[in-house]
Amino acid sequence: MEVDEDNRSDFEKEEEEEDDSVSDLLRDRFRLSAISIAESEAKRSGMEISPPIVACIADLAFKYIGQLAKDLELFAHHAGRKSVTMTDVIVSGECIMSNNAFGTHRNEHLAASLRSISYQ
Repeated sequence: MEVDEDNRSDFEKEEEEEDDSVSDLLRDRFRLSAISIAESEAKRSGMEISPPIVACIADLAFKYIGQLAKDLELFAHHAGRKSVTMTDVIVSGECIMSNNAFGTHRNEHLAASLRSISYQ
């Protein structure tokens, strides 16, 4: 069923605009943090990193986090819950596949790090 743009109430329109504004703000803050981290790590490693590459890293990180949030929601839903637990985060860390010269493998280091955080 399509919703006619003109038939929405002013309240619904304002609420949608507010949601978009909050999303934009979160995206911008995340992007700035990712840029800061990338630049700090490059400096710490004695490397130079070009601004377009830093921006690309920030955008990829934001997209990755969005997908991770969807995956966590699916894990919780599959378990019959409405909220995400640390177990969902650990399972998602175990499922993250990384490509290397030898093919794909489970990211056991990430999963172990997530488990240690959950025990603190």
